[in-house]
Amino acid sequence: MRTAIVSTYPPRACGIGTFAADVRATLLGVDGVERVDFVAVVNEPSRPQRRGLLSTIGQAVRGDYVRTARMLGRLDIDVVLLQHEYGIFGGLDGEYVLSFAKELAQPLVVTLHTVLSEPTPHQLAVLSELCERAELVIVMTDTAQRLLEGCGACAAEKIRVVPHGAPARLTARASVNEPAHRTHERITVSTFGLISPGKGLETAIAALPAIVERHPELVYVIAGRTHPDVAYREGERYRLMLERRVLELDLGEHVEFDDRFLSIDELSDLLAATDVFVTPYRNREQIASGALTFAIAAGCAVVSTPYWYAQDMLASGAGRLVPFDDAAALAEAVCGYLEDAEALAQARAEARRIGSSLAWPAVAEATAAVLREAHVLAPRRRPAGVADLQLTSLRTDHLHTLVDDVGIVQHAHGIIPNRDSGYCVDDVARLAVVSLTLARRGDEQAWTSTLYRALAFLHAAEGDGGMRNFMSYDRRWLDEPHMGDHVGRSVWALGDILATAWIPAVVEPSRNLLDRLVGRLAGEVSLRTAAYSVLGLSRLDADRMNRPARRLLERLVEQLASAYERNSSDNWKWFEAELRYDNARLAQALISGGGALGREDLFEAGLESLRWLGDECGLEQGTLRLPGHHGRQRGEAAPGLGDEQPLDAAALVEAELAAFAITREPEHGSRARHAFEWFLGRNRLDRPLYDFATGGCSDGLGTDEMNANEGAESTLAFHRAALMLDAAGVPTSVREPALAT
Repeated sequence: MRTAIVSTYPPRACGIGTFAADVRATLLGVDGVERVDFVAVVNEPSRPQRRGLLSTIGQAVRGDYVRTARMLGRLDIDVVLLQHEYGIFGGLDGEYVLSFAKELAQPLVVTLHTVLSEPTPHQLAVLSELCERAELVIVMTDTAQRLLEGCGACAAEKIRVVPHGAPARLTARASVNEPAHRTHERITVSTFGLISPGKGLETAIAALPAIVERHPELVYVIAGRTHPDVAYREGERYRLMLERRVLELDLGEHVEFDDRFLSIDELSDLLAATDVFVTPYRNREQIASGALTFAIAAGCAVVSTPYWYAQDMLASGAGRLVPFDDAAALAEAVCGYLEDAEALAQARAEARRIGSSLAWPAVAEATAAVLREAHVLAPRRRPAGVADLQLTSLRTDHLHTLVDDVGIVQHAHGIIPNRDSGYCVDDVARLAVVSLTLARRGDEQAWTSTLYRALAFLHAAEGDGGMRNFMSYDRRWLDEPHMGDHVGRSVWALGDILATAWIPAVVEPSRNLLDRLVGRLAGEVSLRTAAYSVLGLSRLDADRMNRPARRLLERLVEQLASAYERNSSDNWKWFEAELRYDNARLAQALISGGGALGREDLFEAGLESLRWLGDECGLEQGTLRLPGHHGRQRGEAAPGLGDEQPLDAAALVEAELAAFAITREPEHGSRARHAFEWFLGRNRLDRPLYDFATGGCSDGLGTDEMNANEGAESTLAFHRAALMLDAAGVPTSVREPALAT
């Protein structure tokens, strides 16, 4: 049997990653298992990975999930084992993992590390679809099985119970925890694992004064690094709070912090020296715990709060349960063990008995049996057989050339930046969104710095009356603050940033600027300014959508709907009496805004207008003919006069993707792909506007020739469309035609 494991994986500091590495290592020792490959879900794409890695999935990059599933489909792999927890996958409640499951050709087995007793409707929908697409589902306890069946997420016949494993070295050393063999002069209470506020360590510290008063020789060891995701969002705030609490309680001699991710040998030493192990976790919903499993396997007596996994594991007497956030009860339970040698010995003996069945070799045998069963049950699904979006071949060289420490230069002579053209807010707002996406894909440091500089430019542009737009190369503003498309595009960029950003130092300045711009948009605005603003505001989650922003979103969506109602007719289903520029953004805004407000009538009107525009541009026939830059009047023959603009092609791509995201109808994905292929040569000249040598994009497509210049607007339009397609998992190819042939 040949299998592949999809999970977080070392060197990423993550308990599930450690679990996956242990599963892989022990599966390789099971008879009949020929090969165990792995795919790592990463949040730092540039970080070096372990040897033997098949592929990485960028956690926030939806296209990676699709591409990885297709890659596995081309390999000689019999069954895929996926480790699931909502937080390790991208999208709302980790929904991007469904793109992987839908595309996978091999049978899928899912190990659930989280099963909630009361999932939200969306969490339940994600879990239900994942379980439906899996051949079999592994949970670690009977309680997890009961909860999974109870919420209706998985059919009972699919569920298999396989316990959480522990290193055999821990069970082998468990005998040193017998009282007769303990000769150390201090009492050790310990906790280990990645540190985060949900661990409840402040409760354990609050219990120490009462314990130390009765046992002054006691030391509480807190071993483990701050969880990387917590450190990224908040730094070491939680750990520093714990250290301050220790000092305030005068416990400096009784608490040791070991700020490391411990090796198995180091954990073995710590647990062998531990008298009582504590897990004061604050979340009842925790259905698995590597730390508790390891402690029991090492023969430790345990005091724990009653989260689900602890209730299961300690029910037979290996430990005692205390209420959540109850320091007095925790202190009494620890002292109860320390002051009753017989009770302590009985708890250790029961822990050793349970732990003897948890050694990884036995768990690996049970896991392999489930994988074999899934392989036998499932006929191999047909691979998708469509071309991948090869974003590895996308080049950002030209973007780097145009970007400097101010923003992005507007125009270029060929590929040489035209510094006389200076900068504008329109382009810098586009740059902010593209930088945000590129930062998640690879060179995080470079593109995050670009994002921050773009935000600085937008902040500097704001003033009484709106925002300035144009700045000369020598950093002089060339106009006064005013309202216009550039303000709408800034709102759009800020909405995109706030939809994903979690670093307070980014969130707060972005939210403050957005709030001020929302106030400045109180008066009448043009349709495109309204559309751009709607695209940003509709991205905001409820906790970042304050009342003024909600009212503005409702007003601007109504403005678009009213314009559509006034101007549309049977043969002209559009918002204006002419097609001008960036046209599809009007339809996209009505789709996104109607979806955000729960207005199906507006959403349907947006779909109708988008269908009409696409058909007028030849999208159904397969070769796009966009309205020229001189526009097209009602009654005038398509496509209109002037050069076709990359801005319009990108707008069609993203509008179709907006429809695809809400309806999930494959036709919209197909139309988005066809629109994107305009950049790659599926146009009236049969020539690609994307420059495969530089990563730039031609500024326009004329009747006979392409514009030779590659400016910021066109290059950013192409990159944003490509990245949005990839994030949505819609297949296409950006390989140079000659090379592909």
